[in-house]
Amino acid sequence: MSSTLEGFDAAGGGEAGRSDSTWSVSQLAAAIGETIRDAFGAEIWVRGEIIGYSRAASGHIYFNLVEPGAGDDRRGARMRVALFKGRQRFVNRDLAEAGGLTLDDGIEVRIRAEVQYYEGGGQVQLIMSGVDPHFTLGVLAADRERTLAALASEGLLRRNAAAPLPLVPLRVGLVTAHNSAAYADFVHELAASGYAFEVLLCDARVQGATAEADLIAALGTLAGTDVDVIAMVRGGGDRTDLLAFDLASVARAVALCPLPVFCGIGHEIDTSVADQVAHTAAKTPTACAAALVAHVAAFDDRLSRTRREVDRVARSRTAAAATRLAAARSTLGLLAERRLGRPRALLGQMRLRLGHHAQRHCQAADGSLIGARGALGRTRAHTRRAAAVLRSQRARLQRSSTRRLDEASVRLRSASALVSAVAPERLLARGFSITRAADGAIVREMPAPGDTISTEIQHARFASVVRDGTAAGGGPPDLVDDHDEERTADV
Repeated sequence: MSSTLEGFDAAGGGEAGRSDSTWSVSQLAAAIGETIRDAFGAEIWVRGEIIGYSRAASGHIYFNLVEPGAGDDRRGARMRVALFKGRQRFVNRDLAEAGGLTLDDGIEVRIRAEVQYYEGGGQVQLIMSGVDPHFTLGVLAADRERTLAALASEGLLRRNAAAPLPLVPLRVGLVTAHNSAAYADFVHELAASGYAFEVLLCDARVQGATAEADLIAALGTLAGTDVDVIAMVRGGGDRTDLLAFDLASVARAVALCPLPVFCGIGHEIDTSVADQVAHTAAKTPTACAAALVAHVAAFDDRLSRTRREVDRVARSRTAAAATRLAAARSTLGLLAERRLGRPRALLGQMRLRLGHHAQRHCQAADGSLIGARGALGRTRAHTRRAAAVLRSQRARLQRSSTRRLDEASVRLRSASALVSAVAPERLLARGFSITRAADGAIVREMPAPGDTISTEIQHARFASVVRDGTAAGGGPPDLVDDHDEERTADV
């Protein structure tokens, strides 16, 4: 660089080696630009990974190139790249001829560009003029082969293919972008089949920076539902638009999914790593839906064939059974006629005997009935006579009962008058008293001194204690009132 700067004077006229030389900003920028042009020549080839891809309102494309695998923080070396609108058609032509590549974040490319110093931004940048698409294809192919080799070493290439597929997978979990052409094609194919498919959509980005996380999250979400199968579909696009389906993380999510995964990604010529590990891979979203319809239709056909076979076998066996039944009916009729001939003759003889015996017994019964009828007439006459006697005896019994009841009433009134005359209440009313011991018994003998007795008169009762006493003929006992006089009603 020092040789390039020789001959420039800070003031515009002196030699550059003087110690007091001063550069203006524009002079320094021009010197740096000329130095870069002299150092790198016209154009060079640069390889790296694209990040920060964007299209400006002017139509120009800008992005940065970084070292591949520099990490998420991208703090390593980077170079600003500008692809001006006028040069884009040449780059797009080369990408299209190589099989439909596009520039986007995460793509490793080899570009042809001119190294320039952009004075307005104060930075070195690459002015892109061309691209080597075969380099990108080679990198993608190498990455894909490494991914497949790693999955094979982990035993994941055929793991999802071993997941059991239900006989009638009508509940389908769908992983794709909502309202996309792939979604419309897939759902239309299922609806046109006439079968009762149920689709549970899990919306996910299928390209771009968030596609990897969206696809993995969608597979995990649907694996926790009650769907029968998961379909992951995406419409056609450039080779680089399908990069998310070549990622090892997405392929592992497909391989480890507990439910069978059907893939329909891209066009018929596209094959992704996800296709390699899926249970069933179809060329397009429509073909993926058609594969599910074909599986259900195959079961429907087997069911129809089984129904027809069961119907045929049932008809055949029914006809054979009807033939055997007719033969058995004929044989049984002959055997029954043969075996019932003798019992029928015996039955006729027994019928004759039974008629004779029945007639004889009926005649005897008629004689017994006539005798019983005469006896019944005699009994009726005896009954009438007994009834007359009973009526006469009833009148005599009524008269005798009335007389005896009257006599008993007279005796009862006499006894009642006698009892009333000797009742204790009448004695008490005439001035007599009743003396009782402590236990309530009537005192009939002289109590002992110290005994407590109670005396009852007509309207009162009182207690006394015996102090002294004499036998009959002596003086009255000496009594002491023990309690105040107790008045009662009638005692």
